[in-house]
Formats: sequence, C-alpha cells, structure tokens
Amino acid sequence: MYGRAIWFVNAGAALLALQGGAARAIEEHEQRARIEFETTKFERQIEHGELLFNDPELNAYLQEVTDRMFPEMKNRLRVRTFSDPNFNAFAVATGGIYFNTGTLLRLDDEAQLASVLGHEGTHVTADHVYRSVKGAKTTSVITLIAGMTAAGFGIPPELVGIVGYSSLAGFSRAYERESDRGGFDRMAQAGYDARAGALAFARLERELLARHVVQGPYFFASHPNVRERVANLTEFGGESPPEGIRNVDRYRAVTLRARLDALQQIHRSGDGKVLVFLLEDEKLLQTLPPEGRYYLAEGFRLRSEKARRAGKDRRPEKEIETQRVADAGRAIEEYRLTLEQAPEFAPAYEALAMHHYRSGDKARALELFRRFVELNPDPRQNGYARQYIELLSKESVP
Repeated sequence: MYGRAIWFVNAGAALLALQGGAARAIEEHEQRARIEFETTKFERQIEHGELLFNDPELNAYLQEVTDRMFPEMKNRLRVRTFSDPNFNAFAVATGGIYFNTGTLLRLDDEAQLASVLGHEGTHVTADHVYRSVKGAKTTSVITLIAGMTAAGFGIPPELVGIVGYSSLAGFSRAYERESDRGGFDRMAQAGYDARAGALAFARLERELLARHVVQGPYFFASHPNVRERVANLTEFGGESPPEGIRNVDRYRAVTLRARLDALQQIHRSGDGKVLVFLLEDEKLLQTLPPEGRYYLAEGFRLRSEKARRAGKDRRPEKEIETQRVADAGRAIEEYRLTLEQAPEFAPAYEALAMHHYRSGDKARALELFRRFVELNPDPRQNGYARQYIELLSKESVP
C-alpha cells in the first residue's frame, strides 16, 4: 500500500504539471485524430507481436457473437484473443476488442461470453474513450497517467502505450454502469440468458475473495468493484425472463484450445491455489477433457509443497500440516484417475513416477518413467526421465 500511495502522489504531480503547462485546449477533431493515430499504431504493434493467441476459428466465433449483438457495427468492432491467464478484456477507441484466454477459461457458456463482449462493445459505441479524454488539457496527460496505472496493475509492457486510448484506463462509475446496462440490453435483445453476466462476475468475485486480492491485473481492476458489477447485472437480469440462449456445448468446443492455454500458463506459474479453486471449487474440471484432471493433481501438489513454506499463513502449524498431507494425498489420487481416464496423456506418468521414486517404490517408478518416454519421445522434453531410467535400471541389475 505504501508504494501505491507514492505512485498516486507522483501521478498527481505529473498531471498538475502537464495541465499547468498546456498552451491551449485541443479541438475535438484534433483529439479524435490523435486517439485514432495512437490506437492504430499500437494495434499494429499488437498484430505483429507475440501476445495474440493464434486461433482463427476462435476469432471467427468471437466475431460472430459480437456481430450478433452489434449488427450495425459489423466490420467496425473486431475481436482478438491474448494468450494471458488472467481474467481481463478491453476495447480500444477504433473498435478493437481484446479478450484474454484466462477470461474464456472462467466463463461457462456463450451467454456469459456475450455479457463481457456486450460491455466492451458498449464502451466503443458510447464513445467512452473520447468522452474521458476530452476532460484533460492534452491527450498526453491521459497517456502518461494511464501508463503509470498500467505499470501499477501489472499490464504487460507491450500494452502500456495503448492504455490511455482503451477501456484498460478505467472509466467513471457512470460510464461503467452505462456499459453494464448497454451490454446487458444488447445480449438480452440477441436472445441470450439474462442471468449470464451476474453469474460470470460472481465467479470472479469468489476468486478474488479466495485469493485475498483487493485489486490486481483483473478485469476492470481500477473500475467500480466486482461486487457492484454483480449487483448491477443481477438488477438488470431481474427485468427479463431467465430463459435464453446459453450454447454451452459450442462454447466449450470452440474455446477449448484457449482455455487449455490459460490453464497451462497458470500451471507454469506454479499457482496451485488457483488451479484447485478453478478446477475443484468452481467445478471447471467438468468443462475439460479427461487430461484436464492432471492440472487438478498438479494444483494439489503445488499447494501441498507451498504449505511447507507458508510463512504468511497464520493458521496453527498442525492445521497447515494436516492440509498439506491431505493435498499431497489428493494429488496422487488425481494422477491415478488421470491415467485411468486419459491413458495416453504422458505428463501424468512422469508426475506419478516421481512420487513412487521419492516414496521408495523404484520398480513402479521405472515402469512409469519408461511409459512416459514411450508416449513423449522428444528428447528435449524427456531428458530428466531418461536420466532416472538409466539410474533405476542400474540399481535394478542384480
């Protein structure tokens, strides 16, 4: 909190300095031209960068849902996906809408997808970027402060420059409620289930509470809080009958690659707590193919290992140890279930082999390591397993 307080002081000083030094107000056509120029420049950088998730079928699907809600904006609202495990989405003034794979992981169906796309599309149709920028003396004020905001909330460096010309900058409560309302009306008019938006944001609220996060690199981190958004959408949903389009099966099929991408990134980050929360507590495991259970097993393993060094955990040591042992046991159980349900999924063999090696069952470990290498013959990925096979093979020689 102390570091963030310093940031606010410095940002405020910079804002005052820039406003005081402004020579003249910028005319509307100049501001709009500047916004379009800067936004187009950064969108080109995004297109040629490494952040975008390459899945033409997914992009076409997202575009189809958007066009369904904004038929008059066809070819003006354009949707793309970022490979990023966090729950986030944003729109830029020129009509680009960007979705994180982590957002798709946390949504259940097309109706929930439509609720987020409707919100972001409304930011564009309601001209929120220009309406926010015009209150400043120069657009450089907006980009400077927004850039600081992006750095403060963990926005990827490649996106910092575009923050001031997008919904990433954060809008007023009035604009956010306007987008909540506009997005809700669009999805309801398109025939989607009116309850979807509240359900999507309720899950996000539960995740933030489970992770003890007040603010962070999440959807609208600097906007009105998530609880307020749930209240808005619940209120709006009460105005319409709950029946409506969900399209669960199609959503899950088209977004599968993106959702697995987000899951794998969370896994690589070593965040077992989030893996268990999403897959076990929020029951997202049932939306994935059988090999998805491996990531639940890894979540329990990671959570168990981190419990040993949970210096900030104020629970009694005995309670922490009990949880650690339970998590370790669940990890083994889930690895075994993965092998039963997805017998061709190589990583589960290696993970279970390591368990048996550490517990002293070297014959079983050797068997599992060999099966892992058989299923995953790439030497760049099985080097450690081959070393264990060589070691265990020597030990088994009479």
